[in-house]
Amino acid sequence: MGLWGTTTADSDKPKFLPVDRNAAGSTGSREHAIAVAGGWGLTPGLAASGNDNANAQPEVLVCIRNLASFMGSASIIGIDWTEAVVGNVGTFDITVTFDEAVDITSAAWSANQVTTNKAYILLSRVGQTDMVEDSTMACMYYSGSGSNQIVFRGTAVTNAAAGFLAFNGAGVGDAGIITGINLNGSATIEEEDGKSALGFRLESGTASAGTSGGSIIANGSAAATLTVNGALTQSTTLVVDAVAGATLAVGQVITVNGAGSTPAASITDADGNTGISTDNTLTITAVASQTSVTVSEPITVANDIVLLASTNGGDELIADALAFGVAGPLYDSRSDITTITRPGRDDSVAIELEVGTEDLDGIVGGQGTEYRLVQESGNAASNDSDGRNEEGNTLNTDPYVVETALDDSATYLASGSTSGTAYILKGMTVAAA
Repeated sequence: MGLWGTTTADSDKPKFLPVDRNAAGSTGSREHAIAVAGGWGLTPGLAASGNDNANAQPEVLVCIRNLASFMGSASIIGIDWTEAVVGNVGTFDITVTFDEAVDITSAAWSANQVTTNKAYILLSRVGQTDMVEDSTMACMYYSGSGSNQIVFRGTAVTNAAAGFLAFNGAGVGDAGIITGINLNGSATIEEEDGKSALGFRLESGTASAGTSGGSIIANGSAAATLTVNGALTQSTTLVVDAVAGATLAVGQVITVNGAGSTPAASITDADGNTGISTDNTLTITAVASQTSVTVSEPITVANDIVLLASTNGGDELIADALAFGVAGPLYDSRSDITTITRPGRDDSVAIELEVGTEDLDGIVGGQGTEYRLVQESGNAASNDSDGRNEEGNTLNTDPYVVETALDDSATYLASGSTSGTAYILKGMTVAAA
């Protein structure tokens, strides 16, 4: 097994770095390993990186040429927030960690809820009694541009009753709002090479994506729509019906719209291949009129096939939001924030006993020096597979139940005291007015 790789998987990050960010020590952790042009680098501005300048050049730990470009669009690998009771109109921060440095363009943070030209995360304030949304609040971009850890600051919206904070999705909050980073107006999020971090991602291993994925390529400007006027067989002269949209011009890329009659709505090159329909290689070389043009190579195409012509075909297809598809606590899987364990935490939950107390066998330290009660998930107390329940092997029920709210998950499903349920942020509550 190699000591590193070229994906966001935990196993591909330098293995000499610890997994748990809470045990990073002087080296940093794998959450702090970011993809840079020269390979795997260490996030600047940390104690482990040797200075407090977050804008410093990242130290390259492992040299891999053009790693950041090879891995495609920047991916979210963790989301953290401070567990606390937020004052009725108090502020709180959410930190989003990427696998490479990103640049944020956003209007300045403000305590109000105005999101014009801002990058923001929208949260719901839900009532503790009914889990109904009382208000929304925008956590606006606050700091971190140029690094891989972006801070969003929210201001609690006043309400008469105490409440919880929940990501604005999964049936809670405003329809059509992305549970993730929303970008209003001129707000953008880009990788260090200037490419948008909002390109739609290709599945790893697909064509042109290498082994690490990439971005879907699409037309970047308004295109002309044209319909084939008469079938062609290996001809460079393309006659079309009246053109809608942009004006036909030399250099424009011709692609297939996908609509039209049979046979299949595609263009065929001299070798019988249909890839020319979408690969941006077919261009206009001469314009006789807006109904007759010369194309760059002989093509075969059926009558009434709908085509597109655009000046800069091949630009990135850009979205206006970046959903929370998180690479999990060990970076080896993608998961929505509502289902993952928080970064640097442990999935298992144990009840720790005061030193000197008896273990399950009634012996002080009888099973070791960590005086804990550990309940294996799904196992009854009568299960004695590891000898832990030696004295209680006649019991038929689980003796210890850990409340859901006590585990290390990012969110948990909470029930209101009177009605309703909602996924709320672990450890975050809002005080009453």
